[in-house]
Amino acid sequence: MEFTDLDPDKAHILQVAVLATDPQLNPLESGDRGLNLCLKLPADASVSAWVAENLSDLLTACRDPGALEQNSASQLITNYVDRVAGPAPEDIKERPVLAGNSVHADWRLACMHFPELIERLHYRLLDVSTLKIHWQDWLGQPEFDKEDANLVLEHLPFKITTLAGQPHDAYYDILASIAELNFYRQRMFQHPSNP
Repeated sequence: MEFTDLDPDKAHILQVAVLATDPQLNPLESGDRGLNLCLKLPADASVSAWVAENLSDLLTACRDPGALEQNSASQLITNYVDRVAGPAPEDIKERPVLAGNSVHADWRLACMHFPELIERLHYRLLDVSTLKIHWQDWLGQPEFDKEDANLVLEHLPFKITTLAGQPHDAYYDILASIAELNFYRQRMFQHPSNP
């Protein structure tokens, strides 16, 4: 997600992107590119200085009359999850896991704004930032540069020719998180199914 402020009590969601993958980080449905939704920004919404400076194009799109209302976005997201992952199993341990970088912020905002989605998800989160900390701080390795589109494309486990958007675009960031997770898995974890 991209949102107006880091304080979840003040934040409004600007953009939501969703892509469901299997354990090998490939889309659950061949050729699926998920969702990329721009949400309508209320006229009275406060916007942090960083967002105003760095996400001006997104803010313009969110102020457009064609931007989605939150309820419509919620319905599209839950329909997508149900379609690709099936209805939520009774056992919460069998539900899809929310994953990405600093995904706790997405989880918190989803709890507040998309409770129907949260009801379909596992209680655990897979935060790629945890591996980033291990890789950089504990192992002393150079940062995976998510802003390098060629690096992202190189490490995506599925092939696409170009990346839509740019860093700090929710859809770009999902693809970059998948590539970054794949990068760490290939370098930090030795498992017979992950050469």
